[in-house]
Amino acid sequence: MTTEELEAKVKILEDRLRTLEDIEEIKQLQRIYGYYLDNRMGDEIIDLFSDDTELVDIGGVYLGKEGVKRLFKGVYGGGLPPGHMGQHGIQQAVINVDEGGKTAKGRWRVVWCMAAPVDDKIAALWGHGLYENEYIKENGKWLFKKFQCFLLYRTPYEDGWVKTPVAGLPQPSDLPEELRPDRPPAEFRPYPARDVVPFHYKHPITGKWVTPGPSKEG
Repeated sequence: MTTEELEAKVKILEDRLRTLEDIEEIKQLQRIYGYYLDNRMGDEIIDLFSDDTELVDIGGVYLGKEGVKRLFKGVYGGGLPPGHMGQHGIQQAVINVDEGGKTAKGRWRVVWCMAAPVDDKIAALWGHGLYENEYIKENGKWLFKKFQCFLLYRTPYEDGWVKTPVAGLPQPSDLPEELRPDRPPAEFRPYPARDVVPFHYKHPITGKWVTPGPSKEG
């Protein structure tokens, strides 16, 4: 093996190692976000986002770090009020780091149990959603570049998602003007319509882009 061939092989191995390290760092970022969200730790959450970010929340789209601050400090407030609870299980990651190792995309499933107001009373709720996120590495650290949350259901424990697919979801129109999102939410219908969030990745075997078909319900 020539020196040039050896150097090329070392470069390939270094790139593979860097990609694996990037994937692990992105997993850490997403999981840490979930733990901070459980406890409504707004300041800590805000620092996980890039300055030029876009956050697609259930209620609408918040732009820039100021938008993220408006959501997590204004809409959600700091800390959990008495009687409230949020536990977010973030799992089933599919992460793809782009060539060059500066940007990446990730898809996650989130299942949560929480205690939150429904009709002015604290209720036990089950929830299920998907994240389709974009990440950027700045100053050697991975941050959220585009954060998208798509709700599949949010139901009272006693009812279940078949009887009550979505309950107790605040509306942007209920918020003070200064806390409302910059744009309406993404067009996505929860259960029973069960719209499918587009995949950011190709089929791992065929190499083809997979486009989900239209929902058969709704």
